[in-house]
Amino acid sequence: MSKSLIFKDANNVAYMNTAANFRGCNHDTDDKIEIFFQAAAVGSDASAVLNYDKIILSISDENEILAMKAIAAAIEGGSGPALVIADDVASNYIDDVITAVDSITLSTTGTYRPVEAITNAAAVTRTLTVAESGKLFTVDMSTNTNVVAITLPLATTAGTAGVYYDFCFLTDHGNTDADFSITTGADAVDFFGTIDCLAAVSTNQVFNGLSKITVDASVSSVESIEGMRFSVVCDGANWHISGHIETAVAVAHLVGAASA
Repeated sequence: MSKSLIFKDANNVAYMNTAANFRGCNHDTDDKIEIFFQAAAVGSDASAVLNYDKIILSISDENEILAMKAIAAAIEGGSGPALVIADDVASNYIDDVITAVDSITLSTTGTYRPVEAITNAAAVTRTLTVAESGKLFTVDMSTNTNVVAITLPLATTAGTAGVYYDFCFLTDHGNTDADFSITTGADAVDFFGTIDCLAAVSTNQVFNGLSKITVDASVSSVESIEGMRFSVVCDGANWHISGHIETAVAVAHLVGAASA
């Protein structure tokens, strides 16, 4: 197991990370050095340039290089499984040129999906890519009469199996012409699945063997789409859809078509 490095500031905020996650030091401000670690809470992320924790140490005047050398020596030659680099409470420092832990800044501790907003401020014709798999699209069709037309990657293309997207509708339609549509891109590729409605099972909207689904704005005055969500996932041959509408739908406003 890699050696661990420990820091504690005057407020008893303690931080520990491994020497293996050490990413270097930077002197950016007089009498301070920044120490970077691959984020402890995010985990392995060898390809990313983000997700780093940062410790800022205060040092005595003009001793930045000495402090960096002391940290490097501690990492390479210090004994024991854990080393205290700087502890303000115990006034314990790896070298006399280090005087305080100025701050401990953690990177994002959660895992967040990429999010993209889609609006009908202008007409949208968009083909999604495999590289966008996992993205959450927030949809706002309230602006005007423009339509949004989304085409999914062709399911039968190599590498498309397992691709998925989520769509969340933030508002109701702003106009009866403002349709939102999603298509498989080919008549031979279909949607299968159900959008659950807030009513009896008989009102659920079922799509079996259909290649295009349109959220029909012409019924928006009757049925609300604010709060609607649906997901699509590819099995390598077709797309599977599931979701929820927060109203009891009397007139179906998700309309399926056999033609893409």
